[in-house]
Amino acid sequence: MELNGQYRIPAARERVFTALCDPAVLQRCIPVLEEMDRLSPTEYTARVRATVGPLNARFAGNVRVAPEDAPRFYILYAEGKGGLAGAVKGEARITLEEVDGHTDLSFTLAAALGGAVGRLAVKLVKAKADRVIDGFFERFTAEVLNG
Repeated sequence: MELNGQYRIPAARERVFTALCDPAVLQRCIPVLEEMDRLSPTEYTARVRATVGPLNARFAGNVRVAPEDAPRFYILYAEGKGGLAGAVKGEARITLEEVDGHTDLSFTLAAALGGAVGRLAVKLVKAKADRVIDGFFERFTAEVLNG
């Protein structure tokens, strides 16, 4: 499954990047995130709960940030297991460009889904992912502006 998108965040790139690396900010902004802990400057553990169609699942896993050219470009690797629900493995390439005091964020996400979640119709999973991503950026933009 592949997703991509672009969002404009009315804040400086450094501020956006710092907020994107803060587990407390992410926990407040990602609708399905139950828990996130920083293990190192580039590694995290996370637990998410998501309902996709008839499937209600909890996934636990690891997230790693590879700061290729931080804060302008980085890669996010994630891997999680959800018992009978299956497994998820993904890679997101994120670019942050500062333009007139705003940050234009673009991303490309490639994810492999296994088990029950992988058997659900891709359109159903993509629709849920799009709603989660849109909800995240709505909350994240408010967080960056008010934080």
